[in-house]
Amino acid sequence: MRTRLIFAAVFTAICLPLMMASADPVLLQTLSAQTMLQGYEPVASVRAVDIDWPLDADADGLARRDALRVGFRLPAPTEAEKAADVDPWLQNLTATTFRILLADADGNPPLEIGPNQIQNVRMLLTESGSLQLLEINSAAEESSLNAAGEALPSTQMGSRWALIPPLLAILLAFLLRGTLLALSAGVLVGAAMLAWAEGSLIYTLRIAFGDILIGEILTDPFHLYILGFVLLLSATVAVITRMGGIDGMVKALLRYAKNSRSVQAIAYALGLGIFFDDYANTIIVGNSCGPLFDRMKVSRAKLAYIVDSTAAPVAGIAILSTWVAYQISTYAPQLPTVGIPASQGYALFLETVPYRFYCLFAMFMVGCVIWTKRDIGPMRRMEEQARDGKDESLIGAGDGPAAHTLALPGVPARWFNGVLPLALMIFGTAGLIYALGAATMNEAITNNDSEAIAASAEGGFVWMRAVLGASDSTKAIFYGSLAAFVLAVLMAIGQRLLSAGEITRTASNGIRILFKDAVLILLLAWSIGKVCGHLGTATYLVAAFQGIIDGAWLPIILFLASCFVAFATGSSWTTMAIMQPNVVLLAYHLGENTPYGPHGLLVLSIGAVLEGAIFGDHCSPISDTTILSSAASKCNHITHVRTQAPYAIATAFVAVLFGYIPTAIFNTPFWVSILAGFAVLYAFMRFAGKPTEKPQAVS
Repeated sequence: MRTRLIFAAVFTAICLPLMMASADPVLLQTLSAQTMLQGYEPVASVRAVDIDWPLDADADGLARRDALRVGFRLPAPTEAEKAADVDPWLQNLTATTFRILLADADGNPPLEIGPNQIQNVRMLLTESGSLQLLEINSAAEESSLNAAGEALPSTQMGSRWALIPPLLAILLAFLLRGTLLALSAGVLVGAAMLAWAEGSLIYTLRIAFGDILIGEILTDPFHLYILGFVLLLSATVAVITRMGGIDGMVKALLRYAKNSRSVQAIAYALGLGIFFDDYANTIIVGNSCGPLFDRMKVSRAKLAYIVDSTAAPVAGIAILSTWVAYQISTYAPQLPTVGIPASQGYALFLETVPYRFYCLFAMFMVGCVIWTKRDIGPMRRMEEQARDGKDESLIGAGDGPAAHTLALPGVPARWFNGVLPLALMIFGTAGLIYALGAATMNEAITNNDSEAIAASAEGGFVWMRAVLGASDSTKAIFYGSLAAFVLAVLMAIGQRLLSAGEITRTASNGIRILFKDAVLILLLAWSIGKVCGHLGTATYLVAAFQGIIDGAWLPIILFLASCFVAFATGSSWTTMAIMQPNVVLLAYHLGENTPYGPHGLLVLSIGAVLEGAIFGDHCSPISDTTILSSAASKCNHITHVRTQAPYAIATAFVAVLFGYIPTAIFNTPFWVSILAGFAVLYAFMRFAGKPTEKPQAVS
């Protein structure tokens, strides 16, 4: 309890400055506006949008112009246009009104605009703090619907109070060492704040359960595919365990898994090898390696750490993965605002890889922990307990054998009964990711999409990258897990190892074990993420941090800001989506006064946001990937967060001190920073870590 109170005191001390900090109102409104405008689609006949946007303290209109350029993804003026002080895409009509020209069929500004091709819109900040777009139909009439009867977007302006729900959930999670109650409290408090903004607290439950849980999560294919994937794979692992497949795999691997180090090395190699998707990586490695860890008396907390610290980092920097496609999509559409074609997004991503210090160091840190056989903090205690046969990090460790699926007495331990379903899951998912992406690309080619046609003509690597970017990976992993489950059932029945009734009971037990420890926590984590989105939590944090950004310190500040945003919202992908559109224009402008120029600072800054988002996600107890790592490894969720945090924090500290500061401030070559970071991390584990292996008695 004393440790938890100390954490609460430290956490409060860190959060108080965040609560006391005030974001610049102009910056906050422009950030909120550009986020809102990215979801705004003018009706088909419109060729120009006139926006009346009064904003105090922006007399020259520069902040609004930048926000409109990012929101509408307008190309930057050419050098000749800048010299002539002409912008063909964005014009000032009056001190408060701006005209945005939309591209014609050839991608150019229209030469002539008819009176019926202009949409008149007013951007309004309401008393409740909501930023809205209103269609101006006449001098006296405004509507929240456009000419086609579609709702115009609106967004809640963030404030310091928007930080309360996620910070409360995180604090309670550590104090109570329970995630369900903590997340529930955060969701309800956030829903109450949204209800208060609507005028009455009686709407709290409607917002929490009706609007968010049912309306935004349980009707969203992405979330449903993930839930189905988790449950199906859990059922699959239960079935192959019951028919002796896992025991067979364990026996087959025992020739390589001679001790605790080699067992961890197997999980590490699998974590690095399954690079194409982090969800597939997490679930497969966690489920397949768990019995080996139990056999060699290595804690499930260590398995969860290895799984979590390889999944996102390797998927984040792999040259081909579902993560890469998403990461590029968060900044590539904004590149034309600084004169770089959006098609250069992947080339820019490759330039960031040598500066992805946290991901590189995180993967190296896992190797150091395994090689040195040393641990720090709560992980050391968990490992010592596991060596004594008391792994308290294992879900249901105190519930007896009935809490876990065991092999049916008398069934033969055959390795292929475990390997074949899991192999089908891995290769089937990879094949489906390609097939779904290729189908989408071929449909785009049929519709004369120029980018799809160019990718097809280029072929090879360019085509593969485009296919991954167009694919629906969550759909692929769902059907991959379904195929694995069907194969496991057919093999169990075909070899007469399990009856139909036994299979049903076993699969139900596998789902039941994970329901509380994965499904409910995932639903609540997604819910609090949606609440934070409606409250403007991330936008407020970005505005608070961007106000102190200056030149060469930009990558460092962006890394720290992304850490806090991801930690508070529990989502690295949300953090990337919020941060990256703001970074492109900002980094390019500030880079003119740095030694490495606009392009160099842009590369560093994009990489810093991606890295900070992954680190914050690693440390956040409300992160879905952290929850999945815990669930797949059968590790208590809060125990996983507590045991992983010291390694993640040490890695991030080295990434900042030996990576971003030397590179950004002193223009040190990236390879020097990487080698220095590797050396420091190894020395840290060698001298700060303590051995967990018991010395062998001398005979």
